Amino acid sequence: MNYSPIAQKILRIITRSRKDLRDLSSRQWTLSPAQELTAPPAIWLPDDLDRVTAVMEDTNMAQEMARIHGGPTRHAATTAYEIKKCSILDGSIFKGPCRLPLTKQKPRLIMEDATETIPAASLASTYYGSFYFGHWMTDDLTLQLAAESNGNAVSITRKQYGHEPGYCELLGFERRFVTNVRFDSLTVFEDIGQNASKRDRYLELRGRLERAVKPAGNARVYIRRGTQGAARNLRNAEEIENWLAAQGFVFVEPENATPAQIVQALSGAQLVLGLEGSHMVHCLFTMATAGTLCLLQPPYRFNNVLKNYTDCLGMRYSFVTGTEAEGGFIVSLDHLQRLLDLLNV
Repeated sequence: MNYSPIAQKILRIITRSRKDLRDLSSRQWTLSPAQELTAPPAIWLPDDLDRVTAVMEDTNMAQEMARIHGGPTRHAATTAYEIKKCSILDGSIFKGPCRLPLTKQKPRLIMEDATETIPAASLASTYYGSFYFGHWMTDDLTLQLAAESNGNAVSITRKQYGHEPGYCELLGFERRFVTNVRFDSLTVFEDIGQNASKRDRYLELRGRLERAVKPAGNARVYIRRGTQGAARNLRNAEEIENWLAAQGFVFVEPENATPAQIVQALSGAQLVLGLEGSHMVHCLFTMATAGTLCLLQPPYRFNNVLKNYTDCLGMRYSFVTGTEAEGGFIVSLDHLQRLLDLLNV
C-alpha cells in the first residue's frame, strides 16, 4: 500500500511547512528568461465597455482591463525543476510535505503502491490543461515540445478531449500517459509566461500543422460554438450568421469536424470571428500570421485571455460586447458591422 497522500498531510502539519516542489528541487535552470514587452491595445468600439456587467469566474475586472488596454507587460521566465524521488498518484505529484495537483481528482489517503519506477522523465501536463480544452491547446501542447527536448516526456492520465488524438497525430506527438508511478527524477516546468521560448513553440506547432494539412484558402471564417462547455446563448445567432454568410464568411463547427478539417478551414484566414470561448483557440495555430481575431463577448462573462496569445504571436485582437437579453445576450448587427468596417479585413 502507498501512504504518500496521508504522509504528506501529516508532514505538512508537523513541520508547518510552506514549501512547494520548487523548494525541494535538486536542480533548477532557466529555459527562457523573463521579458518586458509592450502589448498593443485591443480594438473595440467606444460603448463596448459600458455593456460589461461581469467577468468570467477565473479572472477579474482589473486583469481584463489591463489585457485590452495593453502597455508594458512582464512575461515570466520558463523554468525547469528537477525533483528527485517523487511519485504521481491519483492525479498529483507527491514529495515529502508537498503536493502539486495536476487534475481536479481528490487523492485517496491510502492506495495501492505504484507498480512502476521511471528513472527519469519530463512532465508535459498542466493543471488547467486537464479540464480546459483551450489551456490544453496553448499550455500542454507547447509544454510537450519542452518536455520532449528535455527527454522522456510523460503526461498525466485523464479523460482525453475529443479532438486531442487527432491534433497529436497531425503534430507528430506520441505521448506516454502515467497514472500511479514513482520517479527517480522528474523534471517539472513553470511555463506560464508568453516569452520568447513560448512564441518559438507556438510557431513550431503552427508550422507542423501547416505542413500536415493543405489549406482551403478561406479569408474570413466564423467558428460556431456548439453545445459543449459553458453556455454563451447568443439569442440572435441566426441573424448574425445570415449576415456573415452574405459578407463571405465560411463557417466551421469544431464539434462536427475533425482536427484536419478544422485546420484546413482556418489555415491562413485573415479574419476569424466567433463567440468567446475555448473553441476559438483552434485559430491560434492556423490563422494568418498577421491575422485578426474578433470575439463576440457575453456582457456577463467578459474574458480576453486569448489576447495573451494573439499578442505573443503578433496578431490583432478585437471584440464586440453584446447586450443582456432574456436567456442570454444579443449582438447588435449594426454594432458588429461598424467594428468590422473599422478592422477593414
